Amino acid sequence: MKKFFFLCLFTMYTFANNLEIDILYIEELTKKPPVLSNIIEEAKDSGLSGALLGIRDSNKSANFSKQHYNLRSSISKNKKDLLVSFETFINEGNHYVLLNVESKLFKELINHPLSSNALFINVANTSSTLRKNICKKNVLHTIASNAMLYDALAQFLIKRKWKNWLVIKGTHEKDLEIVKAMKRASKRFGGNILEEKTWTSNSDIRRKAQNEMPSFTQSDDYDVILVADFYGDFGEYIYFNTWLPRPLAGTQGLKPVTWHKVIEAWGAAQLQKRFEKQNKRWMNSKDYASWLAIRTIVSSISKTKVSSLQINIKNIHSNNFDLGAYKGRKLSFRSFNGQLRQPIALVHPRALVSSSPQEGFLHQKSDLDTLGISPYEMKCF
Repeated sequence: MKKFFFLCLFTMYTFANNLEIDILYIEELTKKPPVLSNIIEEAKDSGLSGALLGIRDSNKSANFSKQHYNLRSSISKNKKDLLVSFETFINEGNHYVLLNVESKLFKELINHPLSSNALFINVANTSSTLRKNICKKNVLHTIASNAMLYDALAQFLIKRKWKNWLVIKGTHEKDLEIVKAMKRASKRFGGNILEEKTWTSNSDIRRKAQNEMPSFTQSDDYDVILVADFYGDFGEYIYFNTWLPRPLAGTQGLKPVTWHKVIEAWGAAQLQKRFEKQNKRWMNSKDYASWLAIRTIVSSISKTKVSSLQINIKNIHSNNFDLGAYKGRKLSFRSFNGQLRQPIALVHPRALVSSSPQEGFLHQKSDLDTLGISPYEMKCF
């Protein structure tokens, strides 16, 4: 009985002296446009599940350092609700916020009157504009940008000597952002966009692909088709229906991704198994970016031993900070825009094809900086 009593006292004393860190996960629910094809829906808990695993992984070791991490979430279609949850969180004396939101709300949050009291980590939005126009030290990105993704794809295509590209795009804003990244990558690495076509058909492509796609994909002798179809409206039906027998890449076919089930080397299989055991599904890019965001916060606080916002921001941006993240490289953040340097996997649904940066693409600091926005492209607002 005495042993139990003293054990309870010890546990209470240890818990009371823990450094308690709350982290807020904000997700904006958006209505996706209707599409004309059958698509596999993204898991509804994408992002949040990765953050939860990050908390679980971190607390296993953090308890030995008298630290404990808690995840709070605010998920809503209503922007006002999300803004109120952010304000409440900051006013309670907390600092660390993960963002899975669209660009408009992203900008509202990072320019909020309370924003100087927060470290924001973008775990879902791939817009390159957010990396080019935002230079705040308290804004980080663990998800790869469109610029990084399509630089990675372009390097692979140029390496294979597939330099002539036919681009097929949708009409949604996210499709156009991807095409912009493709054009930028073609200029950067020597690709040649022979033609750019826009898919505007509103017919049921499931029944007419075999008849419509061959004529639609007629063009000069291209090496590969690059498709920009973010929502999966038509891109899946380009496979095997092209005028020329050519590979498909982009949002369908060979895809550049931050993370995928087929990544297994460098201990990644262990992370995949932990995630699948917890969630009964594969880990995706948003999950991984959220897991990385939690690991960023925990790794910094574990080193600094304090929850201070400014001390940890300074530490994260220092030359001594890096992350081990199952990608075979130590990862770090770019000081000029907060983007995490990381290799990009090139995959098809069942296999890893390659990983960029490709061999031979050099940079004066790190070959990882051949992917994504460079300092000379920055236009801070």
